[in-house]
Amino acid sequence: MPRVTLFCPVHDERESLPALVEKALGVLGGVTPDFELLIVDDGSRDGSGELADAAAAEDARVRVVHHARHRGYGQALRTGFTEARGDVVAYTDCDEPGDLHLLPDALRLLDDPALDLVVGYRLQRADTPRRWLYSKGYNLLVRALFGVRVRDVNFSFKLIRRDALRRLSLQAESAFIDGELLIEAARQGLRLAEIPVIYRARVHGHSHFDSLGAATATLGEIWSYWRRRRRRA
Repeated sequence: MPRVTLFCPVHDERESLPALVEKALGVLGGVTPDFELLIVDDGSRDGSGELADAAAAEDARVRVVHHARHRGYGQALRTGFTEARGDVVAYTDCDEPGDLHLLPDALRLLDDPALDLVVGYRLQRADTPRRWLYSKGYNLLVRALFGVRVRDVNFSFKLIRRDALRRLSLQAESAFIDGELLIEAARQGLRLAEIPVIYRARVHGHSHFDSLGAATATLGEIWSYWRRRRRRA
């Protein structure tokens, strides 16, 4: 079993973080003794960063990276990709949208040396109408503009080999980071498998993506990326 990094971007997730840490350590510990849980604190102001530091002080398998200010979901994921030390890098959100008990099955898919990436897709959703509309539009747009052929572009349950990750050029700071990852993976000829995930509705707090501002930022980055691709072509 290769060394595994699971990382989670965190922004004001004080209520969700302790359960996530406990469950992640249990699940990963049942798979391999060689892993790390990396928490990327994206400028939290509710004490999430202090909770993460306390977890790292109690368990050496937990590591924390802090952003001095809130820099956005895309930058939080890019920090996680850069800081991860594992041979396989997995990420999910702090509110655990996909049950972490599925992680061993996803890791077993990467036993196949022909695969570079595992992508989760939701079997059902429990979104607000506005977030459902944003997500549906986002998926359709990324597929139409860039030819991405996966069921669920923006679901935060993905695993990638570290050597494959190094081949990708990621610049997004918004939620477009999920799409950019898959677009760049296709451009590099990476091979992927998809895995179904039972979607878990958020229990604590609120989504940071269910807003007009987040949708506008994502659309702006999609447009900028498309223009860069056109210039290169």
